Amino acid sequence: MCSCHQTSTNKEDNNATNAQKLIVVEQDYIKAKELASKESKLLFIDFYTTWCAPCKQLDKLVFENDSIKEILSNDYILLKYDAENDTVFHLSKKYHVSSYPTAIVLNPKGYVVNRKYGFPGNDFRTLSQSVLEFTEQSVALNNQNEYIKGYSNTINKTKYPQFYIDFVNRTNIKPKTSDIVSFINSKENFFVEEDFTTLFYFGRKAPPSVGDIIARDKERYFDLYGKQDVEVLLYFIASAKFNEAIIENDQEKYNLAVKFTKETLSQDWIDDILPSFEIDWLKSQNKWLEVFEVYEKRKNNGDLKEGEINYICWDVYKKCDDQEVITKCIDWMKEVTDSKPNYAYLDTYAFLLFKSGNKKETKEIANKAIEMAKQENENPKTLEELLEKL
Repeated sequence: MCSCHQTSTNKEDNNATNAQKLIVVEQDYIKAKELASKESKLLFIDFYTTWCAPCKQLDKLVFENDSIKEILSNDYILLKYDAENDTVFHLSKKYHVSSYPTAIVLNPKGYVVNRKYGFPGNDFRTLSQSVLEFTEQSVALNNQNEYIKGYSNTINKTKYPQFYIDFVNRTNIKPKTSDIVSFINSKENFFVEEDFTTLFYFGRKAPPSVGDIIARDKERYFDLYGKQDVEVLLYFIASAKFNEAIIENDQEKYNLAVKFTKETLSQDWIDDILPSFEIDWLKSQNKWLEVFEVYEKRKNNGDLKEGEINYICWDVYKKCDDQEVITKCIDWMKEVTDSKPNYAYLDTYAFLLFKSGNKKETKEIANKAIEMAKQENENPKTLEELLEKL
């Protein structure tokens, strides 16, 4: 990292760096774990990838900031771990890491104290606040001798199914669905760490019966793997149920998916996911007016930002032929572009006008969008092709 100079407990080892007293280790889990044990500190593992923009932002704004490093140095060793380079230490496999950045905190004995999927924020103030809230919470949990009981402090790669190893190692990123389903169906429960980890990673491909297995002993899974991860897994399973119902256009399966969600997930999850699946279901039924009514309630409540309105209206342009809905979206995009006339919004507005048959206004808005594209260094080719059709 640019503000760090390299040091080490061993002069021949250049993997560890020390700046503002925070010890930072690049990739070497064994060294980081030994340092955490020796210093009686927590180990903060920052799982990142080389292509992940939020990871780079987190690193630049937070982990390279001297004041934050000084705060973290009191309680932590920091391990920066490339999650897609997992063939040596197998941390991504052990902790089923598939979204980035992911943070995991281990106690000095190597047991999981806490984990977090992503840090909300887009500047130093909000990102650093997110990180420090997480690290303070983790310190408090450790002071209470709390840890997530289901995860051991050792790693044995041979206990994972081969398709999981190959997928995480990126040697085969297209595992056979039959292999995944066969593995899952062979288990009576998922109390064993490696079984739970594999199920979590491929939860969206799990057969419907798995939901009943997890729901039956939900409290025990909470105790073993924490409420957060178990609810994420139940969300994956619920998503699979909804997607199957939507693909098959099966009302009974859709109703069962709703029932499963209400019976297994907390109210926050229910309030978050049921409306989106309801919209997907209505779209599959081509009930676009009902879809719009759901969105309209959110807009009237102030829950829709300009970007989401633009996304909704573009979806209507691509998939909906109901002229009443198209007209309503045109009104929305006029409102949006009156206050924020950028290229992306004007582009959607122009295409909706074209679909409505209003050639005069299509030409006017398309030309405005093309001018804005030039200012924003965007490519207006699709709009130019649209004008040729008029």
